[in-house]
Amino acid sequence: MSSQANVGGIFDAYVGGLPAADETGRRVLLRESDNLLGRFGEAVWREIGPGRVFPFTLRAAADRIWLLIEGELWAVMHDSREGVPSRGYTQAIRLDGRPHAVLLIPFGVACAPRAIGGGPARLLELASHEDDQGALDRIFAADDRVIGFDWSTLTG
Repeated sequence: MSSQANVGGIFDAYVGGLPAADETGRRVLLRESDNLLGRFGEAVWREIGPGRVFPFTLRAAADRIWLLIEGELWAVMHDSREGVPSRGYTQAIRLDGRPHAVLLIPFGVACAPRAIGGGPARLLELASHEDDQGALDRIFAADDRVIGFDWSTLTG
């Protein structure tokens, strides 16, 4: 993976790019040496239609990595973790593949995607733990009052 950078507002969140394919068309998306996931729990394919906003999802124990495979999207993160400097902070990150195509979402951070551009956004989501089917994980509406994000402020 190419260089990664701390996203800024959300503690332990990172955004980075994907390397170019080699002469055989092989592109390494992630390596163990990237140290982004401490373990592997599950892989999920997500497809978001143009202009569609999915609800915020919060994984209580799982770090997640979103790998943008195709399209463009806004990822809005909201930190609800106790004891971190970014608690209560909400941040929007544009993933467009130029260069941002990889996003690490720490456990306890809610995140919602909105596809932008003319086509769908397709991403592979890797998580450090399997989905526990709601025991501690949560889903919030895209317009949840606690998060209070105004999607109309985003362009694209």
